[in-house]
Amino acid sequence: MKFLKDSFSYLHSAYHSINATNVLEPIKVPWGDAPTTRLAMAVIGVGHPFDHYGQLVEYLRMNGIIPPASRS
Repeated sequence: MKFLKDSFSYLHSAYHSINATNVLEPIKVPWGDAPTTRLAMAVIGVGHPFDHYGQLVEYLRMNGIIPPASRS
């Protein structure tokens, strides 16, 4: 849980460091050599967790468990 909470803290401070001057400035991605922008990294940081949520929902359903968000 500490790692998860720290990762959210890191992302919050990274998002707060983005401004009109540096939003499209090229930066190096942590997983490869291709450059990207702070805006693109922020979009990934917001959207990518939904991919993992979708995988979790599929795993739960395959094991006969109704995900909490789908329960009535």
